[in-house]
Amino acid sequence: MDAASTLFYRDGINATGIDRVIARAGVAKASLYNNFAGKDELVAAYLERRLARVTRLLDEVEAAHPASRRVDAFLAHLERAAQRGTLRGCAFANAVVEVAADSPARAVIDRFYQRLERFFADALGVDVREPGVRQLVICYDGAMAIAAALRDPSVFTTARALADTVADAVVRGPRGE
Repeated sequence: MDAASTLFYRDGINATGIDRVIARAGVAKASLYNNFAGKDELVAAYLERRLARVTRLLDEVEAAHPASRRVDAFLAHLERAAQRGTLRGCAFANAVVEVAADSPARAVIDRFYQRLERFFADALGVDVREPGVRQLVICYDGAMAIAAALRDPSVFTTARALADTVADAVVRGPRGE
């Protein structure tokens, strides 16, 4: 899983063949196929592992910060991670364009976005159907993609300001009520 996780995230799912995963892991092909029926299952397991990491992070942010500070704390964490220079965007957004619609990975991707929406909704104190929640998801995805494309962690500073604007609009209402 370590080899698959590194290669899938760094190089992309479609660009990474099973033989590369096996070679990097230093295992026999039979070992891989004893644990996974094929690449689709391996990709789903990779995303499950990433989802567990993100879920732990969101749980930690929720436990450590009042609701009004959670979005900023989450984006600040991502900015610090981007400063390490290994950011290649959101693993789930990257995967969604690489896996088939009927792939088992799609269910994991869906669960990631549902968890992210719940995180933002709880931080704003609103229902997940509130438009501001989707706006924050777009802010997150955009920041992840642009920071990776430009190799510029400061994109998260802009994303944090945008998230504050969205949160203020949700709290005040559409006309500043």
